[in-house]
Amino acid sequence: MKNLNVKKITDSQAYLGFSYFTKIGPVSMTLLEKYFSSPVVAYLANSFYLEKAGLKQKVANEFIKWRETFDLAAAENELIKEKISFVTWHDLKYPTLLKEIPAPPFLLYYKGSLETLYDKNKNRLAIVGSRKHSAYAEKTINEFLPGLTEQKIEIISGLALGVDSLAHQAVLNNNGLTIAVLGTGLDSASIYPAINRHLAENIIKNGGVIISEFPPKTQPLRQNFPQRNRIISGLAQATLVIEARDKSGSLITADFALNQNREVLAIPGNIFAEFSQGPNNLIKSGAKTITEIEDILEIFKLETSKTIKNGRLKKDKTIFNDEEEKIIYTILKQANERAEKMTVDEIVKISKLDTSVINSKLSILELRGIAKSDGISYDIN
Repeated sequence: MKNLNVKKITDSQAYLGFSYFTKIGPVSMTLLEKYFSSPVVAYLANSFYLEKAGLKQKVANEFIKWRETFDLAAAENELIKEKISFVTWHDLKYPTLLKEIPAPPFLLYYKGSLETLYDKNKNRLAIVGSRKHSAYAEKTINEFLPGLTEQKIEIISGLALGVDSLAHQAVLNNNGLTIAVLGTGLDSASIYPAINRHLAENIIKNGGVIISEFPPKTQPLRQNFPQRNRIISGLAQATLVIEARDKSGSLITADFALNQNREVLAIPGNIFAEFSQGPNNLIKSGAKTITEIEDILEIFKLETSKTIKNGRLKKDKTIFNDEEEKIIYTILKQANERAEKMTVDEIVKISKLDTSVINSKLSILELRGIAKSDGISYDIN
């Protein structure tokens, strides 16, 4: 065993070594713990005793061969360099809720503060959905997340593009706490998608944490993501599916939640929309229908805040400089209520105003913070 002093290896180091060998997971680790007196003894055992413990001969032989070249000291140095910590399933810091699920990870890597996950009684909601989200999903998140964060509900998701990213960012925008579970290593070069590395950094800066059961340098392999989905649902009391195809990773997460005896929630959608098939079918199968924030608060036995109630009754008091601004704003507002955005051409068609006038007024509305644009279409703030 390269650079390994057998007299000094600890149980934590043994778990770390096992974690780098991908063919030994929670089920195999349970067998090893039952047979051997300690993780260290298991890690240093020969193939005969590994087989006696329950490992298949091929896996035992592969582990012995792999162990001869694995550099445990280098692995520990890499964790220090990347500021990555880890806990095993016997550590007090290990998330309490996660211990309750079938085959929890025997080791978790993390960056940030794991303290929030010690407390089993904190309210946590997993939010999952399509990577190619619609304006409907974006509007749902923007409507629900401020109230959920105000009620101190922590949001868990997978840092993926689409609904995951929207959920994480909405929490940060409202100074809430969010947790990201990755299907890759946590080293800066492996965080996936790369475009969300800055988002991961902001999650940590805001008091949250990013988690993975995969060691550094683990790439975004397809089989990793269903595996990580059981952690997303396992860390939360409930999982909310916002948009998803009929067969998707989000539904895998919902299935894990169901098998973990957790609540499954779904946002209903247009019956003709592809990304509504998943949540609509979940509802048909018994998932709780979510049409307003009170439905979620009810799950956590929380009362609706005055801010949310008053917000719904608040009248629109936007002041306009002229009639053209009011017309354009009304069009955008009506589209927003349908969870849609409007392009300049669409506004021209409805308003009958000149394109130059619309562009000018939209610029003014943007500067005043009344309207916003994604570079293609417009919406109201």
